[in-house]
Amino acid sequence: MATIKEILFPTDLSPAADQAFDHARYLCDRFEASLTLYHAVQVPDHQHAHWAFAHGSEIWAEAERRARECLQRRAETLSVASRVVVERHPSVRQGLVETMRSLQPDLTVLTTHGRDGLAHLLLGSIAEDVAQHAIGAILCLREPDHGPALPYRRILIPTDLSIASCLAFPMAALFARTFSAEVVVLHVATRSTLRSLGTPAPEAAEVPTEAAVARFCRAEFAPTPLSVRVETGTVWDRICRVATEERVDLIVMSTRGHDSLADRVLGSNTERVVRHAPCPVLIS
Repeated sequence: MATIKEILFPTDLSPAADQAFDHARYLCDRFEASLTLYHAVQVPDHQHAHWAFAHGSEIWAEAERRARECLQRRAETLSVASRVVVERHPSVRQGLVETMRSLQPDLTVLTTHGRDGLAHLLLGSIAEDVAQHAIGAILCLREPDHGPALPYRRILIPTDLSIASCLAFPMAALFARTFSAEVVVLHVATRSTLRSLGTPAPEAAEVPTEAAVARFCRAEFAPTPLSVRVETGTVWDRICRVATEERVDLIVMSTRGHDSLADRVLGSNTERVVRHAPCPVLIS
């Protein structure tokens, strides 16, 4: 059974990160989890000659001081245990990954605003490193098109009916129980998944029934009622379309489906869902 006792909140101190902090604080209250607020001040690699740094050290010290004060003010608004970590690092990505490996948080809350900053880091090396080293779950935040996500009233759970895809079920079930959410399970049949079921001609294949998908998931989510949709098409596109149609507040998905790590899914389905989803995405 999944639990959330330690949450990590990396921030670039942007306005979008302030919105993500509201989610982190809300989740800490609901799960009674402690929160670590993290910021990295990027500095040049110290392998370079020190003369090249000039008065940069004073600038970095001031940036570090301001970041610490900002995060301390946020921490003072929390009703749970918290700590502030501000450090200098030549690579924000590497600094965050090292922090995640050290803390081993149950959940990391990240904003996915724009196409640079933390969004660029998340959709690139950080997500791959997290998946490869299994450093907890990541909540990639974007407010739904239909209004605020909190408190996660409707949750969409994609599955390819593989055992590996079940890795996301415990975290999804935890959120469903905690927020008394409605759960929509989605299976997208593609040529590759139909071939994996042993069908020689994908055009003539029988798509799995909604009942079969429900049986596959029911044990993990009982007694939460499930509604099931079975679609055909491109996986990431159908996930995003169904999320919009169902007006869901959260998508929970695994990084280890049929085309997961072997296909670098973080460069395909999962990344595209994070980029295009109309709501937050929880990668577990």
